[in-house]
Amino acid sequence: MIAEKSISPLYQAIMARRSVRRYAAQPLDEATLKQVRALADTVQPLVPTNRFTVRLRSDVVRQDLVTLLGAYGRLITPPHALVPYLQGTTHPLTDLGYRVEQIVVQLTARGIATCYIGTLPHEERARNLLELPPDARIGALVVFGHAAETAGGRALDGLVRSVLGRTSPPALERFFFLERADNPAQPPALLRPLIEAAVRAPSACNAQPWRFLWHDNRLTLFVLRHNPRYGPGVAQQYNLYDGGIAMANITLAMEALGMQGHWQLLSDDGGLPSHPSAWLPLAQLILM
Repeated sequence: MIAEKSISPLYQAIMARRSVRRYAAQPLDEATLKQVRALADTVQPLVPTNRFTVRLRSDVVRQDLVTLLGAYGRLITPPHALVPYLQGTTHPLTDLGYRVEQIVVQLTARGIATCYIGTLPHEERARNLLELPPDARIGALVVFGHAAETAGGRALDGLVRSVLGRTSPPALERFFFLERADNPAQPPALLRPLIEAAVRAPSACNAQPWRFLWHDNRLTLFVLRHNPRYGPGVAQQYNLYDGGIAMANITLAMEALGMQGHWQLLSDDGGLPSHPSAWLPLAQLILM
């Protein structure tokens, strides 16, 4: 672990961020909302040619959620929502998750509560409801505001985390492998804060699809090709979106720690170390 006195506010935000489902009714002030709108212009892309757009919605947010999610939408009471979407054909969901998580962490650093609301199983309905372009990919909405301070609100968030199995820090050796894909291990000191940041990333249904392999001074990120927690059909594509979220946490952690490196997206298994067929290669981090 990093010494407590040396932890930057940005790294603290990565590690402290939690999903909040119950919100205070009072909206954020206009000055804060202006800052939120500006965050979309600060994110780093994975694929610069993809077009990224973020809309802020403060109208009929709850009704939209009920339309998209049914009864579950009634449990979520945000005053605001971000509608982030991406147009492009090169790794669109991974790039989208990567960009959106950067905004979410920056909101956390400003004391603003957030929650991802996944839309992949009903993406076409979301595009129509939110009047998005027909080629827009929208992996999730991000609802936000001040967290409800009531006991009921805290109890609901705790219950959902318990049901999803996210009540304690995950064991790093479940996700990290050293030199070989059959060698689960603790990360070396250089990588440990990055892997700790990555596995704190949110994922749909808390599926945590990530697998990291350190080999020849490169960190390769894989995601499970199939994860039963996501559910059937198109929902399996959350692995790509959630992979992008974990990549963003690593990028932000490197920024916070003064480390240099860049991601290289992967399209096949060529040149990679041996790994299980159930692992889909997503990207490699090259440290400088």
